[in-house]
Amino acid sequence: MTDFYLIAHKVRGEPAFDIAERMVCPICSGEGCAECDDAGYWWIIPTSGHRAYAYWWLDMNQVLYTSNRSPSPIWLLPFNFNPPDDHPDHYPLRHTPAAPRVDILSLLPRAAPGPTIRRRL
Repeated sequence: MTDFYLIAHKVRGEPAFDIAERMVCPICSGEGCAECDDAGYWWIIPTSGHRAYAYWWLDMNQVLYTSNRSPSPIWLLPFNFNPPDDHPDHYPLRHTPAAPRVDILSLLPRAAPGPTIRRRL
């Protein structure tokens, strides 16, 4: 069975909570590399299949087990979950305008207009 985690990650520059699962890094096969920050795994959002860059996480088994207890550790979570400034974003913001699009047909040479054929009706 897959273990799920409650994670905090950056989405469009803002902190966000999501449910994620760990996936073995496909580049280093769990050995640790620069792409996975030597952790050996990636965070994947199972509903969309997108990769997330978590800066905080909590095992959902721990959340579900302790949610019936009093006081619940979930309520003791700090409310200020600001991500580090240099942390990667799940959906990065576009600060540059989109590149102008080129009409491919305008690049083709235009044929000289042919003779006009007059027709009777």
